[in-house]
Amino acid sequence: MLFDVAIISPVLPGQEILGDLVGTDSGMLLLAFWTIVIEVPLFFLCGYREKKQLLYFAGVNLVSNLMLNGFLETVGDDYNLAMAIGEVAVVLLEFCLCCYFIKGDRKKLFRTLVFTNAVSFLAGLAFLFLFDLL
Repeated sequence: MLFDVAIISPVLPGQEILGDLVGTDSGMLLLAFWTIVIEVPLFFLCGYREKKQLLYFAGVNLVSNLMLNGFLETVGDDYNLAMAIGEVAVVLLEFCLCCYFIKGDRKKLFRTLVFTNAVSFLAGLAFLFLFDLL
């Protein structure tokens, strides 16, 4: 509910309130937030330095990450296969959406998207591995 008292997380203040407003699980918003924190600076380092490009990329990332995590919540036993297919779909979706707004070399854009998504994916695996050990 919109007027429920939210428990504020120290990692992302107000994520429960935002989750209530958009109707999304706050954990999914937190994953999307960390994906953006990882991928947007990498996108910048790969040569896309215009503010509009970075904001557009962040928006595309938010949408694709929420879609992927929503899809993965519905998967049963074949989680690893679904993750692989989902990651490929995310790269293709992001490429199609970024081609609309970000002009320039399409091959460079595609390589950049594969790179940023791979680093983000590996960071997520490392995070899960470290917390699995603790």
